[in-house]
Amino acid sequence: MHLVGKCPPTPAELDDAADRGFDSVELHLRPPDLDDVAATAAIVEQSPVSAASVHTLHACPDDPEPFRRSDALAEHLDAYLVVHSQYAQHTHTDQLDSYDFAAPCGYENNPGASQFSLATLLLDRGHDLVLDTAHLFMSEPAYLDSLSALLENYGDQIQVVHFTDGTALADGLAFGDGDIPLERTAEVLDARFDGAVVLEVMPEDQADARRRVLEWLD
Repeated sequence: MHLVGKCPPTPAELDDAADRGFDSVELHLRPPDLDDVAATAAIVEQSPVSAASVHTLHACPDDPEPFRRSDALAEHLDAYLVVHSQYAQHTHTDQLDSYDFAAPCGYENNPGASQFSLATLLLDRGHDLVLDTAHLFMSEPAYLDSLSALLENYGDQIQVVHFTDGTALADGLAFGDGDIPLERTAEVLDARFDGAVVLEVMPEDQADARRRVLEWLD
């Protein structure tokens, strides 16, 4: 697996990601970042890191423009598009899919989406899954079994994993601040996954998360 940082596409944030030891990042977009897609792409291309993935804006699923602009940025940067919005459920997948994304893309699992629902609504219909470990932890009592099963049974449809700490009620926590068995998660990912693992914690916590994962797998 390849450890990836996460940050907005600004020169300072991209430089900081490189200083934390990352050679690539997932881009966390704000609306102004998509006012001029070519200009934002140029900022990333001139930075010391590449874009492994681009996360869509958290937009309403019936507004295609933010999704299409996120897709245009991902295509320009030859990056993977993470299709996810707090306003969209997996039942909106047909609507989102109608936007004909040009970049390779996958749909991130929402908190509360069980292994069964992910298989039924996404994977068995041929869609890629962006597997968020904290969202899965919030959804499955047998979290590690579900993580292993998804990677084993649908590995060719999972290109990006979001790795963070969390509880049954909260995600995106710094490593050690939640209840997820992080070391076991890292071991499962190392054994079953060879794609991009985005350390989806706040930027100031990413260097520590990267250090911990590398120590666990040493």
